[in-house]
Amino acid sequence: MKPEALIFKLHIVLGLTIFLIFPFTRLVHMISVPVKYLFRSGYQIVRRRG
Repeated sequence: MKPEALIFKLHIVLGLTIFLIFPFTRLVHMISVPVKYLFRSGYQIVRRRG
């Protein structure tokens, strides 16, 4: 086996591991945001000082 082949296989395994672990991380919230949230009209948040 050539050393390049080992590095290539390791790269593939690590890449697929990221895809397998992704659903169990907090990063999954990036894709679970409701679509309405992206296209909502703007609003202003007003705070009271004190």
